[in-house]
Amino acid sequence: MDLRNRTIIRYGITGVSLNLLLSVAKFIFGNLINSRAVLMDAWNGFSDMVSSVVSIISAAYASRRVDREHPLGYGRLEYVTSMFSTVFIVFMGLRGIYGAIMDIIVPDDPPQYNTVVILLMVASLVTRVVYGILSRRAGKRIHAIGLIMTGTDAIGDAVISVAILAAIAVYRVTGVDIENWVSIVISLFIIKTGVEMLRECVSKLLGRRADPELQKKIRRLIASQRGVLNVFNLVIHNYGEDVWIGSVDIEVDEDMSAAEVTKLSRRIIQKAAGEGIRLTAVGICGTNLNEGQNAALWDRILARIGRHPEFIRAYAFSYDAEERMAYFYVVPDVTIRKTKDAAVAKLREELEAEFPDIVFNIDTSIEI
Repeated sequence: MDLRNRTIIRYGITGVSLNLLLSVAKFIFGNLINSRAVLMDAWNGFSDMVSSVVSIISAAYASRRVDREHPLGYGRLEYVTSMFSTVFIVFMGLRGIYGAIMDIIVPDDPPQYNTVVILLMVASLVTRVVYGILSRRAGKRIHAIGLIMTGTDAIGDAVISVAILAAIAVYRVTGVDIENWVSIVISLFIIKTGVEMLRECVSKLLGRRADPELQKKIRRLIASQRGVLNVFNLVIHNYGEDVWIGSVDIEVDEDMSAAEVTKLSRRIIQKAAGEGIRLTAVGICGTNLNEGQNAALWDRILARIGRHPEFIRAYAFSYDAEERMAYFYVVPDVTIRKTKDAAVAKLREELEAEFPDIVFNIDTSIEI
């Protein structure tokens, strides 16, 4: 098991231990003093404990080696188990709101706060803040979304401890019991946290755009390799927080030999691997701008394309003088994806009107 998963398990065990100890104490004293807010906080602690257990299980399972059915490993299991945890958190929040509303409709005896409960809530506040900060810091260091979410949840739960302490202070000073209203606020806070965490997990499972800074870094790395004229169609997605898979297309001089292309591709794959990106493919597209007339023709074509803001860029130009045929790619803006064929047809008509003796073969590409 690697350092990342050992760290997740270590923090998970710590979280389980702390939540078990504090939640049992809150459950006992919450019942003794008839405090719904303290009991609600106890149940919230139990839900956090379940989340920690799920994180431990997922970390242990996600560290399994790849197999025939899962050649990219089990890293995404972390998102699935985190979704389970967030659903459980939302359920606990809804349950708390229901209980508090019922107590408002049919009032119960007021709570009997004492010094032990106050000290318990202070201890809970300090423990949550410290554990939350350390968990978030460790999660960011090892790129573990589950650990970051656990730390965020712990820091958020510290607000619950503050709210309960505020309710105790109000009751002791004024004799007014606001505990049920505090419970509703606590429950809404829990639900908000759960929904935000669930949205993050779903977004990662769906496969969102990679970090722009990471993309720029990999593009610059590839573009710096000798023989690379252009970099395009870079796709990076993850199969777990620490498993990045990608592919890229590059533009090279079409006179480059197969041996030179092979060496270049291997060098790019090795360089990307050094940055933690596993490139499964390096596509090659040749261009022939060495001849003066080809470069001049391409400049005129680019000038025409520049009049069409619906195209982001163009690349991979090649011209066959014998067939009088020009080839290149254009990247349509995302706003015209459904009408890109018509836009390309219009561009082709304009080019063939400007260059009547040339046939234009224009293909489209998508920038991820």
